[in-house]
Amino acid sequence: MKRKGWFIPILVFFVCTWLLIVYQKSTSEPYLAQTSNLAQLPWDKESAEIEKVVFSAHSSVITAKRTQNDWFLIEPLEVMADPTYVYNVISRFVSPGLIHTVASEVEDPTAFGIYEYSPSISLYDLNNMEYKLIAGNAADETTYYAYSPLTKCIYTIKKEIFDYVSTDLSLWRTKDYLGFSTDHTSKIALSKKGVLHTILPSGDKETYTSSTLSMAQITNIISFLSSSKVLNFIMDNAPSHIVSSYGFNTPDFIITLYQSSGNTQSFSFKLSEDGLAYYVLEQSNHNIYKVPFFHISI
Repeated sequence: MKRKGWFIPILVFFVCTWLLIVYQKSTSEPYLAQTSNLAQLPWDKESAEIEKVVFSAHSSVITAKRTQNDWFLIEPLEVMADPTYVYNVISRFVSPGLIHTVASEVEDPTAFGIYEYSPSISLYDLNNMEYKLIAGNAADETTYYAYSPLTKCIYTIKKEIFDYVSTDLSLWRTKDYLGFSTDHTSKIALSKKGVLHTILPSGDKETYTSSTLSMAQITNIISFLSSSKVLNFIMDNAPSHIVSSYGFNTPDFIITLYQSSGNTQSFSFKLSEDGLAYYVLEQSNHNIYKVPFFHISI
C-alpha cells in the first residue's frame, strides 16, 4: 500500500521533467531565430481601392489613373491605358510579397542602393494615401532590397515583382485602338475605292444592317472592329511629312465610328509593303499604329 502511495507523485515528477525538457528544446530551435525577422506587410489593400499608380525609374515617370471603370495614362502622355497590365502591376504591390525586414528606423537608405532615381512604385487609394516601395541593390540572386518611406524599413522582396514593371510605354497603353463597342456605336461608315458603305445597328444593337453590304460582309467588318489590336505603336502626333511617307494621302480604306455620345473617330488604313499588316492613322491626333493584316471582303 505504501509503494502505491509513492507511485503517483514519482510519475508526475518524471512527466513534468520530460515536458520541461521538451519545452526548453523547442524554444531553442534555430528556425525561430530565422523567422523572427519575417517582414510584416506595411499595408494590405485591395486592387479595387487603388485609384492611381506611379512608376518611376531613372528619368522615366509613368502615371496611370482610374476614371470610373477605365484606366488612363496621364503621364508622359494622355491615352487609354491597358487595364490588364495596370491591374497586374497593382496586384503585385497591394499586398507586397516582402520576405524579411532587414533594418528599421532607416533615415538614409543609400547603404542599400536606394536613391532618388531608383525604381519606385507608388499606389494611391481613394483617400489619396500613398503606399510607396523603392527598389535597391540586389540582396541575393533572387531578391532586391526595398525601402518603404511609410514604415522607414528596409525589406527584401522577390526580384520578379519589381522586374515585371517596365518603363516601356507600349506595355502600359491599350492595344484596343479602335475602342469599338456595340453598346455605344450608333453608326459605322467604311469608305473604299470611292464607295461609302454605311452600317447601322438594329433595334437590339446585336445585329447590323446595310443597304450596300451583305450580312456576311457586315459580320466580317464587325469581327475586325471587335478584335483588331495594335502590334506596334509607330508614332504619336506624327507630322504631315511622316503621315505622307506612310501613304495615308491615298489610304486603302477609311473607317469612321459614330458614338452614341456624339463623338466621332476616323481611321485611315494603308497596307504595309510586305502585305502582312496594315498601318493605321488615327485622324484626330495623327497617331500611327501597326495592326495585323485582315481581309475586308468588299
